[in-house]
Amino acid sequence: MTPLRTKDRVFLLTAVPAAAVAAYIWLWRIDAARRADGLETRSAALVTVEGFDGEMALAGRQLASATRELEEEKSKIPPATNVKGDPSATAAERESEVLAVFRSAGLWAVRSEEAEGGPSGQVLQAAGSRPDPRCRRYLLEGSYPAVKRALDLFVAKEMAVIPERLEMAGNGAVRWMMEVWE
Repeated sequence: MTPLRTKDRVFLLTAVPAAAVAAYIWLWRIDAARRADGLETRSAALVTVEGFDGEMALAGRQLASATRELEEEKSKIPPATNVKGDPSATAAERESEVLAVFRSAGLWAVRSEEAEGGPSGQVLQAAGSRPDPRCRRYLLEGSYPAVKRALDLFVAKEMAVIPERLEMAGNGAVRWMMEVWE
């Protein structure tokens, strides 16, 4: 073992306490300073004792105004819907009605499957005609005028459906892919 020189002893006597002070400042004091800053920020956001009554009065007026607006909205008569739909109809019955429209318009339904769809189903739900609307994707064969007739029949019969997407599906025959909320 090498002997300790005076220089080494002086270094140890100054470096070890300096390291301890640095660790104290770094580990404990910085965390305490962060907590103090956070508390200061929260305290600044609070209402002062002098302004408390004014803030409570303002909050009370805002609450009363919001309550009045809510009561006014509740008392309004909901707008009449232009669709006819039985809310208790099953998904199979609704699909059968849509397929009947396609047949009467001159379209042949090749395939039908559930689809994701967009937010249009919420409109049917809000109208009260469909408590649980579902989006279906139909693969149809037929001409463009037949597709237009089907869409016109939906409107004429005031059916509770929303055609969300229509695209031509090609492949030699005239095929269409239509997504319908029902």
